[in-house]
Amino acid sequence: MGNKLAASPQKEMVFKSLTQLYKDGLEQKGNTVKSIETNLREGKFIIFSDQHKGNKSWADDFNRSEPNYLAALKHYDENGFHFINLGDSEELWKFTTVEILPGNEKSILAEAAFHPERFTKTFGNHDIIWKDKFAVAFYLKKYFSPVPVVYEGVILKLNGLKKPLNIFLTHGHQGDLMSDNNSFSTWLVAHVWMPLQRFLRININSASKDFSLRNLHNKMMYEWSSQQKNLLLITGHTHSPVFASGRYFNHPSNKIDTTHENNLLIPGYFNTGCCCFDDGDITGIEITDGFIRLIKWYDEEHGSKKKVLEEIAIDKLIGDLA
Repeated sequence: MGNKLAASPQKEMVFKSLTQLYKDGLEQKGNTVKSIETNLREGKFIIFSDQHKGNKSWADDFNRSEPNYLAALKHYDENGFHFINLGDSEELWKFTTVEILPGNEKSILAEAAFHPERFTKTFGNHDIIWKDKFAVAFYLKKYFSPVPVVYEGVILKLNGLKKPLNIFLTHGHQGDLMSDNNSFSTWLVAHVWMPLQRFLRININSASKDFSLRNLHNKMMYEWSSQQKNLLLITGHTHSPVFASGRYFNHPSNKIDTTHENNLLIPGYFNTGCCCFDDGDITGIEITDGFIRLIKWYDEEHGSKKKVLEEIAIDKLIGDLA
């Protein structure tokens, strides 16, 4: 509801914000963007966003997804993945920190189980409190040792390729006037959407089978990424998964003008989706074995199971970025 009714992305502002944040990351200014160098063949990363952990009431969108989330984190930790938590992990527009943390200790401790060198946390618009390092230290010291630095973005610098490639990761709310630390959006979610959701007992985050550029904000993110060189952009925020801009799998929703030769979409934009779909599924982006994958974890008769929804070799992807 907050993303749909309280969103007002302005293209100029979105482009300016992303460009400045990426520039700051390349120049390592202000400690707002973490830089990680990794070898394509050896690096293992899992990116999840938009858990929206709540207070365990009917208005808590994370409730049904928690078992799949816990199973996924256990799998990735045991297999040596680096977990990047890409924002809106805690739902602080609806609930207070002291309402959220005690009821979600299993999930928070599963995050904290990753070795500090294999865990990176960023903030989004719904958990922008983590932008404050004093709030991070006060609330998270019970769970994390050491207390993590919370960033606004991450740059993965991939080695072992024929040409350089960076992967820029950030929550994706930057430049959205109604989402980027806006008090009206917070009020709308807390005082209108939360009571309605409790009364109707609903979750509007429906899982999708069309991983393309369905909404305005994803299209703006695509347009920005398509103007960059040797860059992939991964965001969250929209709750709508996107894989390689929807280029490789005939997605009917991709109605967007492109400047790429042969009128093909430039496969430089990805979106994690979310960890709060109404059926309990969670989606994320995996980078491992030289591939980038859109994956989901879902309920099965004997527990949670992972499924690869779409994948592409990064070597192939690089050739199609030009």
